[in-house]
Amino acid sequence: MAYLQSLLYSLSSAFLWPALLAILGLFLYCAYLVGQALSETLDRKANKSEFRRLYAATPSRERFLQCRWKLEVGRFRQAASGPPQQLEKAVADLENDMRKRVERLAILSRAGPMLGLVGTLIPLQPALAGLAAGNVQAMAANLLIGFTTTVLGLIVGGTAFAVSTVVRHWYRQDLTEIHYLLEQWAAPEAPANGK
Repeated sequence: MAYLQSLLYSLSSAFLWPALLAILGLFLYCAYLVGQALSETLDRKANKSEFRRLYAATPSRERFLQCRWKLEVGRFRQAASGPPQQLEKAVADLENDMRKRVERLAILSRAGPMLGLVGTLIPLQPALAGLAAGNVQAMAANLLIGFTTTVLGLIVGGTAFAVSTVVRHWYRQDLTEIHYLLEQWAAPEAPANGK
């Protein structure tokens, strides 16, 4: 039994440094995501003013192609300038790319707190052992590692959740606009097909 306990302790302790490095990497990646979201906010403001200009009159394909679009709507513009039969495939690809990004953020919002918990529980055993031996300094050092990883994990999870919520809203709005434009462009063709 003592051998099994020692083996399990060794295995769990081996994950401490990878967990600490992973949580640090995720924290830095979350800082990058926040910067990316702030930059994207400016591009979306530019798109919003372009939509206002587009909807001031009939939103024809020609007028849409003349606007300066950014981000996903810019990718849709590239597809709209090509053959009409490829437009649906391009929109489906765009939706899949949007879904992938949101799913990555959802994974990140769960992985951060999980790694924080791993980084908290692993040093807890040496901290308790230090407390039992009367070594308060070793206990404090291990608890410091544990609580720091918990805080970083929660920051990563909360940041990723907030960014994913904002991104999901952005994508929903983009898809609403794209599908509305597709309906507008298809509307004039409907009577001709019905004849």
